Amino acid sequence: MTSTVKTSTALWPGLLAGLVLAGLLLTLAACGGDDDVGGASEPIVASPSPATEEAYLEVLAPALQAVNAELEGLNQLRAAAFDDGPDPAATGAYGAAYETFASERLAAIEALRPNESLADKHQALVDAAGDGVLFAEDLRAELNESPPANEAEFLALFGNLDGATITSRYHDACTALQSSATSGGLDIDLQCLL
Repeated sequence: MTSTVKTSTALWPGLLAGLVLAGLLLTLAACGGDDDVGGASEPIVASPSPATEEAYLEVLAPALQAVNAELEGLNQLRAAAFDDGPDPAATGAYGAAYETFASERLAAIEALRPNESLADKHQALVDAAGDGVLFAEDLRAELNESPPANEAEFLALFGNLDGATITSRYHDACTALQSSATSGGLDIDLQCLL
């Protein structure tokens, strides 16, 4: 009996160190940078799996809406890149901001844990948003390397990088989740068209 007490007592320092380390890692993970276009972003913390589709969708909607709020700033940056002739600095700023937007959208989606019935639809959204990040990285690199002279060249570049296909895949994955919400009688907007 004495050896059992000594063994369990000996485990306390290791267990305590593990808990402190886990707490530190969670704290560091929750402290995000301030690198988005519109100011400080909220830290993204993974949520537990909700018990119902409704619970998951009610968490997904505000997460997507918060990220989509950056789109107005992106549209302004894009307009600034071509309004008064080509502006390489504005074009580069747009590329950087778009990449940040795509990364934050993926992080917001990945932080959520769907219930089992929506797991496949959630994964399709994660995959499409991940492809969006890769597209944003390629777009940023191309914009920095050879800034388009006008809106038409920008749209051609967007098409050459398969931007329309990638955007369509995201839209389709998001719409599948929106359909689940609608068929479940939920009054939420996942803003799939943005």
